[in-house]
Amino acid sequence: MSFSTGFAQPRLDKTFFNGKDLVGWSATDMTYWSVKNGAIVGRADQPVAKNRFLWSSVNVSDFYLSIDVKLEPDDRNAGIQFRSKQADATGQALGYQADMGKDVWGRLYHEHGRQKLDWGDRGEKAVKRGQWNHYEILAVGDRIWTAINGKLAVAIKDPGGDASGQIALQIHSGDPQTVTYKINKLVHHPKVELAGMNEAQLNDQLKRPEDKRQSRLPLKFNPDEVIAFAGGTNIATMRKDGILETLLLAAHPTTKLHLWNLGWDGDTVYEQFRDVGFGSWSKNLDSLGADVVFVQFGQLESLDGEKALPGFVKAYQKLLDSIRKTDRRIVLLSPIPFEPARSHLTPEGKSNNRLTNAPVEQYTNAIQKLAESDGYSFVDLFHPVQSSASFGTLTTNGMHLNTDGQQLVAELILKALHQPQEFSNQFAPLRKEVLTKNVLWFNYWRPSNWAFLNGDRITQPFSHDWKDKNRRIFPEEMKAFEPLIREAEQRIADEQHKLAPVR
Repeated sequence: MSFSTGFAQPRLDKTFFNGKDLVGWSATDMTYWSVKNGAIVGRADQPVAKNRFLWSSVNVSDFYLSIDVKLEPDDRNAGIQFRSKQADATGQALGYQADMGKDVWGRLYHEHGRQKLDWGDRGEKAVKRGQWNHYEILAVGDRIWTAINGKLAVAIKDPGGDASGQIALQIHSGDPQTVTYKINKLVHHPKVELAGMNEAQLNDQLKRPEDKRQSRLPLKFNPDEVIAFAGGTNIATMRKDGILETLLLAAHPTTKLHLWNLGWDGDTVYEQFRDVGFGSWSKNLDSLGADVVFVQFGQLESLDGEKALPGFVKAYQKLLDSIRKTDRRIVLLSPIPFEPARSHLTPEGKSNNRLTNAPVEQYTNAIQKLAESDGYSFVDLFHPVQSSASFGTLTTNGMHLNTDGQQLVAELILKALHQPQEFSNQFAPLRKEVLTKNVLWFNYWRPSNWAFLNGDRITQPFSHDWKDKNRRIFPEEMKAFEPLIREAEQRIADEQHKLAPVR
């Protein structure tokens, strides 16, 4: 049985291609493109220096495209862009590409982005060399399938990938060539069926993209990028010490960065409790426009034992899926070890201390495997901290880092990013401005009286002008933080520049 997506019914697009001319299509150089015998022809009589794309004006999100293609000669390369956009003034493409050509038939590529996403040879085996080949693309939500000549070629689930965009046809750079695209139909909100399989069968074929570009360290931070820190109590308390932020800024003295701590005491992969109206974990990151997110979970969850590990991985993967985006880099920080001897939670003695037997190492290893499988960066803090000569004095209560612990962890993270920095007194002025900014940021982002600001008590007199009851002055007062935070960020940038090497 097959199902339509959501409540929308399948709709055949009659405007996509009229079979006669290129109305509704555009390119920076139209001389490469024509219509012949009801098909779109891309022809280059001379070597092509740069890829050429013919863009449809039709936007697609959930869709099914049926198209027959032919390459002449058959060792050339071409492709069908979908959910894509023009990357520059020359019409280059950014987005998914259903690839075709020698050794790439049926593969899924992300042009000018994450590159190889599904690089199996199933489609290659179905190709008829030098002949017409029937290409089908089915994209529904974060699921993408393609088929060649009725054989499934691609099946990936790509959370955070491109959700919508345009379709474009490609002439690849290289030797003279002709590629002919005979468009059969474009259907919006299609039934989920392809290659003789129904939705359940197609879902069984899904796998994660092969994209590993996110996971390549070191990270390069660009000017004005937004870096966020998310996780439980150890992330939340980072703002009180400011050491990690200080070291990151000191490592990039001429690059202005925006650093925001979204850590929340008690957050786990299973639950991130927020007040009414506050917004979810993922929405907060999106509202900030986070380019890089450092995430840490696993320590508190390890108290559930090894038997809970599969559920932890599943919940963590789901949580990360909710914040994953094509242009967002995510760094998973491993949990740190417990210090059972410093715990005040088990006065009955070591033998009953849950921190002693918690499998934090197994959780660390599982997080590393998750990072590798889903293309995230990973920083192992567990093993370096465990082997540290000063271990035993890094937490306040066996779980949460003290200042010495925050410094060690910050230095380990910078080392893992190939940007080694050791905290010293020369960074004191910069750290002072970071801490000032963090206090302003916390009071602005997470005020203790949120219920009166945007929660479930906004009708109470406390948040209204005492003369004009229809005017809410509390939100206006909160805006006073914004220029103060900007000024604090400028003072941070000034201190950064003082650390730049003199030339």
